[in-house]
Amino acid sequence: MAQYRWIAGAISTLLLQACSSLSSDLDKTAPTLPQAYQQQGKVASDPVLAQVEPQWWRAYNSPALNSLMQEALKDVAVLRQAQARILQAQAQARIAGASLLPELQGNLSVQRDAPFSSSHGDSRSQYVAGVFMSYELDVWGRHRAQADSAVFLAQAANYELDVLRVSVQAQVVHLSLQALGDKQRVAIARQNLAVAQRLLSLLEARLRAGAASPLELAQQRQLLASQQRKLFVLEEQAMRTRVELATLLGRTEIMPEPQEDIASLQVPELEAGLPSQLLSQRPDIARIEAQLSAAHADVRVARAALYPSLTLGARAGASGNHWEESLRHPVYSLISGLVAPIFNAGRLEAGKDLSDARLQEWLVQYRQTIVQAYMDVEGVLAQLHSLDAQAQIMELEWEQARLAFQLAEARYRSGSETLLSLLDAQRTLYAAQDVRVSLMQSRLQSRAALFRALGGGWQAGSGGLADQGTVAQVGV
Repeated sequence: MAQYRWIAGAISTLLLQACSSLSSDLDKTAPTLPQAYQQQGKVASDPVLAQVEPQWWRAYNSPALNSLMQEALKDVAVLRQAQARILQAQAQARIAGASLLPELQGNLSVQRDAPFSSSHGDSRSQYVAGVFMSYELDVWGRHRAQADSAVFLAQAANYELDVLRVSVQAQVVHLSLQALGDKQRVAIARQNLAVAQRLLSLLEARLRAGAASPLELAQQRQLLASQQRKLFVLEEQAMRTRVELATLLGRTEIMPEPQEDIASLQVPELEAGLPSQLLSQRPDIARIEAQLSAAHADVRVARAALYPSLTLGARAGASGNHWEESLRHPVYSLISGLVAPIFNAGRLEAGKDLSDARLQEWLVQYRQTIVQAYMDVEGVLAQLHSLDAQAQIMELEWEQARLAFQLAEARYRSGSETLLSLLDAQRTLYAAQDVRVSLMQSRLQSRAALFRALGGGWQAGSGGLADQGTVAQVGV
């Protein structure tokens, strides 16, 4: 009896040590974020939480953009690929979850023995039927940890779909605004080219009248050629933007030139809210957190592999020369087995160390993702404030450049101004018009970047594409 008590005590001690080593908690402490964004401007004493609308692109008041977005979210290749990966992850979760339940197998066979010659006797048949059940007791929680890891990876695949959805939304808005800006810049270049051609005709007439020199004519022709070259560059850039947008949407034909005017779009206004909101607004943070939880479950799997495994089994069957005979005399047996690792050259211990190291890597990446999310918003806010300030000054610059060109042209016609002054005013106006449209486009695109940095309307637990019927939730 003393021996049995000693063995039982040893087993109890082993169980307690194993359970304590397998039940380590995961420290997912997020890095401390500031109370407010430094680039937000004036910070109220009681900051208001900001909420991004799921269909935030409608704030631009562009029917064409709304139509393109509907097409993109319905049939973009990267989203379909992500949906397929979710289905794969769900299947892996079901495979891992199956190990938590017993496995039942059945067999049915018929064996017929016959002599080579009928003179040696009649043929005989042997009927065998049976079932076998096996079950490995999950004493150390290895199978549960494997199932948990698979479920977390399936959740990460769901969040990956949401990350891609936000990315596609931002790309569609960015390229659509780029196409509108390209169209406006091409139109300005064509207007400037027409003005340059008109001045060239004026110079040719003045040259014939002896009021202009060949040098002045050559200077205007050089300016005209420069404008023609820039027009070709802008037209090619506009075509590439429409090709890129068509590729994103999966079309096999180039997007037509947009019909809207970029100046008619509304500039969305959005408060960045509090930095702490990013933890529930960014799907990439939710994705990395699920991957971190999966890595923690893998550590539990590796640690449990160091301890013995206990398997139970039961077999029931019957055999005979006839079906009726086999059913009259069934037999059964019970099986149990304990398998413990003795020597594996440190393979299992190395596997545990590998899982621990991977967990540490995911933990660092998790915290860095949060820091990156915060800095994304700070960077976009800084850009947004700069572009708004530049746009205000640009309006004054453009108005003055246009006025200067009109005055220079009038004075040149009257002979009160030199061609050099007119050409300089002309170049200044061309540059101001182009920069003005570029700033208008960049301001609109910076809003899209801010929407994306704030999570694109995604909310933890509110459900993105993955939760809205595209794929089913995974559970074991």
